[in-house]
Amino acid sequence: MSIKRNAICLIVATGVVAAFAGAAIAEEAAPSVSTKMDLAYVTKYVWRGLELNPDPSVQPSVTFSHVSGLSLNLWGSIDTTDVFDNKWDVTEIDYTLNYAWNTKGNNAMNGGLIYYTFPHTDFDPTAEVYTSYCFGGKYSPTVQVNYDFDQVDGYYATLSSGYSCVFPAKKAPAMGLSAKVSYGSSKYNEFYYFDDKSAFTDFLLGAALPIAVTENVTVTPSVNYSSIIDGDLKDSVKAAGLDADNFYAGVTVSFPL
Repeated sequence: MSIKRNAICLIVATGVVAAFAGAAIAEEAAPSVSTKMDLAYVTKYVWRGLELNPDPSVQPSVTFSHVSGLSLNLWGSIDTTDVFDNKWDVTEIDYTLNYAWNTKGNNAMNGGLIYYTFPHTDFDPTAEVYTSYCFGGKYSPTVQVNYDFDQVDGYYATLSSGYSCVFPAKKAPAMGLSAKVSYGSSKYNEFYYFDDKSAFTDFLLGAALPIAVTENVTVTPSVNYSSIIDGDLKDSVKAAGLDADNFYAGVTVSFPL
């Protein structure tokens, strides 16, 4: 959050399809399939500008990647406090199937399906399809559109960019800086931001510093700031008892399996 191109493009596949996961595990010895584990700790759980948990969460993730560009990942969020009476409960599990490829101009594209589930809560599952296009270059501007075809029947569009800062010190890690701004349709905003108007929803600024601890283990501290953009959406979010401006930090340990 050296930074590979897909990371600079801010394109992250999250989720897993069980049938493919079984096949990937069966082939884990083959060089064409790789498996990666990420263990993240965040001071609060913020998603698309919405404060889903004001207290810290643990968020593990397992990704299966094939050289063809197909990847599958299982991502979860675990509450660490009793703020919602769910201490150490898994309150979200997301399953995503992602396919990445390069265009003729060697720019990056992604497309996929995300299925969101919320165990130990009263929330119903929902699903999105998405596609993104990264233009490459120094700042790698990326356009992504997510369409929730299940609970919402609305879309969420994002323009993001990233930049890798290389420090002059020898062997110093490169810091990744990122920014994004998003726009939601009226149905999407009514469902998530409690106001039925099409509008800009949120922006996010982030900085992450991946540090190689060993050849295979990377520790990445990060800091982020997000805010709801539209005034009416911000008022509605606040009226629902949620913070509309959030600063939060985290640390992620990543290693292959």
